[in-house]
Amino acid sequence: MQQNIFIGQRKPLKAFIRGKRTTNGRNNTGHITSFHRAGGTKKLYRIIDLHRKLHDVPAGFLSYTIDPNRTALLAIICYQNGFISYILAAKGLNAKNIILSSIAGLTTKGSHMLLANIPIGTHIHNIEITPNTGGTFIRAGGTKGQLLRRKRQHAFIKLQSGEIRKVSINCYASIGTLLAKPYFQKTKAGHSRQQGRKPTVRGVAMNPVDHPMGGGEGKASGGRPSVSPWGILTKGHFRTRSKRKNTYYLITPRKKK
Repeated sequence: MQQNIFIGQRKPLKAFIRGKRTTNGRNNTGHITSFHRAGGTKKLYRIIDLHRKLHDVPAGFLSYTIDPNRTALLAIICYQNGFISYILAAKGLNAKNIILSSIAGLTTKGSHMLLANIPIGTHIHNIEITPNTGGTFIRAGGTKGQLLRRKRQHAFIKLQSGEIRKVSINCYASIGTLLAKPYFQKTKAGHSRQQGRKPTVRGVAMNPVDHPMGGGEGKASGGRPSVSPWGILTKGHFRTRSKRKNTYYLITPRKKK
């Protein structure tokens, strides 16, 4: 059951917006590199405080607001010194909440603190990968990570996918589960076009020149496993993350079922 959420401040705060360049799925030469993307309603980018560098200054929650660029809601907070900013919205915020960014402080929802000082088992989001670079992952609506344990200079965080990742205990993270944007029922195809999505055509319905699975007499099913337009196997046949990435050692392998 979805909770009733008060969403105020429909218009973005002018001090925290900037223009957003759209590529329509094309690269710098105009060739399509991401299919089924084009058009869409113009959106202003909201500048979100992912670093939360205003330390040891209490803040109060004002209201939730919608960001068209992401699946999570934003929260408007006001610091004691009068500074207002956007942050990623944790579930369950209200006017009585005191939100604080500090090395070690309040473990209330929406607060931001070092992984070294967050209690084990806490749900967290907006986590830094490298110290003092700003929150990098667990930023989508409805997601959360869980701090499992600490060992020497690393904290072990369980992600939504079940993957366990090592992060330095000198990184910051925000406390709580992210609140997802309310779902709006689509009533016509124009809604998808307004969001920048073009119609999707099946590979088997194309000609052989356009897709490896195209062609055939009548309703042919492709005659081969499902592949991308470039012939790469899809449907989860293999993992796509490169083992040569320099952060591969930070990921704990999942247990085989």
